[in-house]
Parts: sequence; C-alpha cells; structure tokens
Amino acid sequence: MSSRDRRANGGLLTYLLERVGIQGFISRHQEGRISVKEALEAAFIKPIRHTSWWSCFGGIAFLLFLIQAVTGLLLMFFYIPADPEAHRTILYLSGRAPFGWFFRTTHHWAGIGMMLALSVHVLRVFVKGAYQRPRDLNWILGCILFFLTAGFILTGDLLPWTRSAYWSAVWWTDLVGNFPVIGHQIMFFLRGGENVTGSTITRFYVFHVFLLPTFTTLLMIVHFAIARKLGISEPL
Repeated sequence: MSSRDRRANGGLLTYLLERVGIQGFISRHQEGRISVKEALEAAFIKPIRHTSWWSCFGGIAFLLFLIQAVTGLLLMFFYIPADPEAHRTILYLSGRAPFGWFFRTTHHWAGIGMMLALSVHVLRVFVKGAYQRPRDLNWILGCILFFLTAGFILTGDLLPWTRSAYWSAVWWTDLVGNFPVIGHQIMFFLRGGENVTGSTITRFYVFHVFLLPTFTTLLMIVHFAIARKLGISEPL
C-alpha cells in the first residue's frame, strides 16, 4: 500500500472516529488525563439545551421499533414461512391463538407508525438543515435506517401470503427487475426464482426477522452514539 493510500484510509478512519466520538475518547484516555469512565462521559453525556415535539419523532420511531421486536418475537412462535402453512398460521393467530390478533395488529400498526415517525423525523432534519457538518454522517445513517424500515414493510407485507400480499410482492419485485444491468439478477435473488412462490416467503422471512433487524440495530447504536455526542441541533 502506498503512502497516499495510507493517508486516504487514515483520513476516512479519522472522519468516522470523530463523528462517532471515539477519537476524543481515545486521545484523552491515552494521554492519561482522565479515566475510561470520565472519557466516555465527556464524549457522550451532553446537557439537553432545548426540546420540542418535533425533536421527539426519532425516539418515537425507536419505541415503535422495540414494540415491533417484542410482538414479532411472539409471532415467530406460531408463524411457518412456507406455502400453504404461512396463510394457515395467520388464520390461527387471528382467530384461535390467545391474544394472537392483538399482537399481530399491534405489530402491523407499529410498523406503519414507525415509517410515519421516521418520515417526519427525516423531514424535520432536512428542513432545519441539521444534516450539515458535523452531523453529516448521522444524516447518512438516518437515511439508510429509513430505507431499512421500508424494507421491513415490503418484506413483512408478503408474509401473510394473501392474494393482495402476493400481487404487491409481484409488483415491487417487477419494479426492481426493471433496473438497468443488474435489475433482473436482484429480482431473481429476492424471489428465489423467476416467480413469487413459497421460496419467496422463506427469503422474505429471513430478511424480515434476521438480516434487516441485525443491520438496523447496529446502525441505530452508531446513530444514537453520534446524536448523544453532538446533541440536538440548534434551531434556525
């Protein structure tokens, strides 16, 4: 690796560490001026200068995410991601399982509420100009989290395996398939074949309960760490 490449990599690493708040923690601790606990407190504990309801939609989205996680875990005990068992387990949850209808309805509306809360949160950040330095990395992470949340809705919509869920999956995967060059390959990967079948249910289930929650949780941790370090942006 050339010296130029090392400088470029070091610059990117420094940029990420500064945005997350780890750079200051490392430098203070290595210099022996403060302990690990004091360095962490200096990096992440900030006084609240001002708040409003518009500043709370990010936290509301996180609360709804937790509700989805709990209700989704309970639904996993009954749901079978296969054809035709998928629809049968939904009928069982809705009609016979104790409080199944309640947990399924709560899970459904919490997902819609999370998407709405994130939309308001992203719009507020954009209008207030809070995406500028030093919050630029947090803005990028927030946009990624927004699209991951959309992924939750798209993958979860197929799991009941109803007629409307089937045609919804056909429509948006066809839309992905129209992307230039790699669109068809992505569509084939999402569906598990040329058509929406029982294999598609299994793939969407893996996305919905494992891959998307894992990436979302990791990005949320970094997102909250940066927000904790920088605090809420000043109003215009």
